[in-house]
Amino acid sequence: MAVLRNYNVKEEERIKEFWLAHNIPAKVREKNASSGKSFYFMDGPPYATGHIHMGTALNKILKDVAMRAKRMQGFYVFDRPGYDTHGLPIENKVEKKLGIKHKQEIEKFGIANFVEECRKFATMHIEDMNKEFLDLGVWMDWDNPYLTLTQDYIEAIWWTFKRAEQRGMLYLGKYPVHVCPRCETAVAYNEIEYTKLTDEAIYVKFPLVDKPNTFLIIWTTTPWTLPGNTGVMVHPEFEYAFAKLSNNETWIVAKELLQELMDAIEAGYTIEKVVKGKELEGLRYRNPLAKHLALAELKNAYRVILSERYVTLEQGTGLVHTAPGHGKEDYDAGTKAKLPVICPVALDGTLTGEAGKYAGKKARVVDAEIIEDLEKDGFLVYRHAFTHDYPICWRCKTPLLMLATPQWFLKVSDIRAKLIEESEKVNWVPEWMKARMRNWLESLNDWPVSRQRYWGV
Repeated sequence: MAVLRNYNVKEEERIKEFWLAHNIPAKVREKNASSGKSFYFMDGPPYATGHIHMGTALNKILKDVAMRAKRMQGFYVFDRPGYDTHGLPIENKVEKKLGIKHKQEIEKFGIANFVEECRKFATMHIEDMNKEFLDLGVWMDWDNPYLTLTQDYIEAIWWTFKRAEQRGMLYLGKYPVHVCPRCETAVAYNEIEYTKLTDEAIYVKFPLVDKPNTFLIIWTTTPWTLPGNTGVMVHPEFEYAFAKLSNNETWIVAKELLQELMDAIEAGYTIEKVVKGKELEGLRYRNPLAKHLALAELKNAYRVILSERYVTLEQGTGLVHTAPGHGKEDYDAGTKAKLPVICPVALDGTLTGEAGKYAGKKARVVDAEIIEDLEKDGFLVYRHAFTHDYPICWRCKTPLLMLATPQWFLKVSDIRAKLIEESEKVNWVPEWMKARMRNWLESLNDWPVSRQRYWGV
């Protein structure tokens, strides 16, 4: 508190007025212009959505410290600030201003009208934010910030896309990506936040085609993906038990996880035999929701496939429900095994006609009805609450869905090795960030760059 009591607001104002009256920031900026040493500073821009907050303040203060240090070392510093004036954060602010809650209301309002409102909103706060950053003592070129909505910036983006296309790094693909059903658009990996959600997890019986009263037992926390199921993964080297229950049913479960499940449902059993997962490959089953769906005949679907990478014994049954249209791991293992990829869910989270009786209902919300049908039809084994980390949209906090929809991708995987190589040359402070960055780069997938929205390039 002593620091606060001694803080002199008048003195701060006097210093600020002196800086402005004598044009000190500009003089400092030009002092090293002829030094022959240049330092290029690229300002990752904040969104121009209103007044600055603690995060943007800290960001700019740290940048200012770095630039001041370089100037003191004799460098001529390029210090042009920027503002991100495109994208969903701007749209969300305008939606709030106009009282718009759904994407369809934007189209009713008129896309051109909405875009113009976005343009106005995206530029109305820039002078205020300039002043607030300057009040923090940040010396950047506030008279000349770059804006992502100007024609020169937009043309630079198109030039980049053209170069990517020429190098074979731009492609249209159908691949599971995170989708925000409220914003009705794809969400990139770096736009995802996580929160704790409690969902109803279920154990489900998948009946084998050629073995009466014999079932594969799967576990899932996303019942809404079951209409998109086309396979079941097992680990080739894990042991799987054929457990005979008192009701004359035989359940196939990973031996190591069998007792845990039987304890949960308080059931007795005897083990008929134990086999390696690779002996289960190719077993065919029926989707337990089949009678409720309206799918066309699928070739090579509904069979057991092998995966050493994506099957664990940490939880569940050791048999993984595989919906290639609803998960990256599912897609990877499923397409390698030539499973069909289906995605009976639209961008707004509504199940499509292929989902039969569930068509028109929302993913996640429909879970309760799916679980009820499984129970009525005798395929539900056990249900329980399960709290887990779940991805949400960083803009509106809506839980995200994994959907395989046509999107434009930049083929980052082509340059991943080069990115890692360059990262190794960087002097990381603190040092542990080097390993963290390498881990992130090693798991980097191709970047979905298309957005099904209105305010952007």
